[in-house]
Amino acid sequence: MNRLNALLLAVVVLCSWSVVTSQHVSRLLYSDLQREQKSQKQLDVEYGQLMLEQGTWGAHAVIEKAAETRLGMHTPDPRQVQVVSPAGAT
Repeated sequence: MNRLNALLLAVVVLCSWSVVTSQHVSRLLYSDLQREQKSQKQLDVEYGQLMLEQGTWGAHAVIEKAAETRLGMHTPDPRQVQVVSPAGAT
């Protein structure tokens, strides 16, 4: 009977230890999940901002203005424009 009680005590201790360990691991994983979800939200916000910026920079007027101010470019006079056809075109 003493052996049976010792064996049952050991089984109960091992089971309780495994429950505590699994709860600890579960809490650590939940903490990691929360951190990654927060990072995902930040990346979603940044992606939205970049899409807005891309749309802004893609506008023809913005590109033309940047070319004029930063690069000193201008639209040529129509008399100065020459149209070149590809070789072999009819």
